[in-house]
Amino acid sequence: MKNALILLAGGVGERLASKEPKQFSKIGSTNLIEYFLNNLDSRLFNIIIIATKSEFRKKYLTSIKKKFNQHNLEFSISGSTRQITSKKSLNFLKKYNPENVLIHDSARPLASNLLIKKIINCLDKHDSCIPFIFHNDFIKSKKGKIFNAKDIINIQTPQGFNFKKIYKAHKSSTKIDAKDDSSVFELQNKKLKMIRGDIINIKITTKNDLEYFNRLKLKEFRSGIGYDVHPINFNSNKKLTLCGVKISHPPLIGHSDADVGYHAVCDSILGSLSMKDIGFHFNNKNKKWKNSDSKIFIKFCARKLILAGFKITNLDINFICETPNISKLRNLMKKNLSMLLNVSTKNISIKATTNEKIGFIGKGEAIAAESIVQITNE
Repeated sequence: MKNALILLAGGVGERLASKEPKQFSKIGSTNLIEYFLNNLDSRLFNIIIIATKSEFRKKYLTSIKKKFNQHNLEFSISGSTRQITSKKSLNFLKKYNPENVLIHDSARPLASNLLIKKIINCLDKHDSCIPFIFHNDFIKSKKGKIFNAKDIINIQTPQGFNFKKIYKAHKSSTKIDAKDDSSVFELQNKKLKMIRGDIINIKITTKNDLEYFNRLKLKEFRSGIGYDVHPINFNSNKKLTLCGVKISHPPLIGHSDADVGYHAVCDSILGSLSMKDIGFHFNNKNKKWKNSDSKIFIKFCARKLILAGFKITNLDINFICETPNISKLRNLMKKNLSMLLNVSTKNISIKATTNEKIGFIGKGEAIAAESIVQITNE
């Protein structure tokens, strides 16, 4: 095993003046730890340890191991100080025998994969790798003393170390309240390798920091594709339904109302959320959904978007059919989708093409629809 990551999450965050510890502050539908893990390249680490209190784990992290099952995720018990928590976590990690370990404050959710890779690569030649940034502002103390900004640096995390050497440094240390792991390492007369950090890698300490983070946080974009096709029932007197619009045209054959437009949109949304397809959630063998209005399925997908903390930025729908004339129905369809999905009609595209008389669609025996959606976290 080569690389391990320790996330320190045992603090109470008194300066944030919040009901919950800062590392569990909500960001949409997730907390800071989940936000960091959502954006982490899981291939960089063989194991991830979250060091926290037992009560925090039960209250805030009950589902995190299942949610992030792509990570080899384990928990260790935090201590009364940051240094003690690091030492206990390293002791817990010892059985996995990693070559390198990165120790990270969970209150720094914007640590980028690029910075993490730089630290890991640095450890190929050095026993430690500590990121820092310079001050750009004019600096003086409240007492009026002026400092040279070039002499002052901000130390960041994650901090990388050769595992055996940082573990030995912690075991040998007589202090219990060091501010970070680089201080423990340095106290053992170990030389620190410093590299330039990232100005966006802020630490959440106060409410102002949290507000700043919300303005800075990295947007995640996802896409999904959906397709549906149904045959036309020329023996029915019912009307055709496409994207909720009733049309004087023979209807489609299906378990529900066979609205291929809504069904394709649902599959694209579910795909963007990695939630399987519409048939998994609304089985066509279940009598409950017989002749159902597909608006039910769209509302279900809209709720899933909200719960996941995402919204639609663009929706593109294409109908493949000989009839009806979709251009005359486009505005009504866009209005229905806009209301159900809470997305502006300006961000919805509906178009159509024929199948050039080829196949059952080209012969006018069926109608198909395909949908591509792009979503982003709020």
